Amino acid sequence: PIVIPAGTELNVVLSDPLNSGKNKAGDEFTGSIAAPVYAGGKTILERGAKVEGKVVAADGSGRVSGKASMSIALTGVMHNGKMIPITTKDLAAEAESTKGRDAKVIGGAAGVGAIIGAIAGGGKGAATGAAIGGGAGTGTVLATKGKEVDYPAESKLTFNLDKDLVINP
Repeated sequence: PIVIPAGTELNVVLSDPLNSGKNKAGDEFTGSIAAPVYAGGKTILERGAKVEGKVVAADGSGRVSGKASMSIALTGVMHNGKMIPITTKDLAAEAESTKGRDAKVIGGAAGVGAIIGAIAGGGKGAATGAAIGGGAGTGTVLATKGKEVDYPAESKLTFNLDKDLVINP
């Protein structure tokens, strides 16, 4: 038998898109090996070999708090026409925070409201306009979901074997 040791990197190109807002734990995906894997001086897994995986966990973004996150892992690799079970470490990702964007939306709406209020009613109008604009900006943020973890098809990802992969030639 040939042993590919735990910790070996598997570079993969996704065939299926994955998104934390659409996928859920247990969903399966496919891809292919992007770079050959060697052991004992020989190519063991060819470039293009099919891989299978699953979504371990997926949490979509919340409206105000809570960043989207997703964990995925490989479960199998094709070798000599057979799908061989494999175990990789979970590949986890968390979406970017939108707090800076949210603050700009609220602050920008308050600023626009203050300008309109000042034109319409002077200093008192500016204060009223700022409050109304800030409220509108907050409403916009509450109605807008944050960013998702998104892996389009053709994304290149690197997984690490969690256990030795034993292949019988």
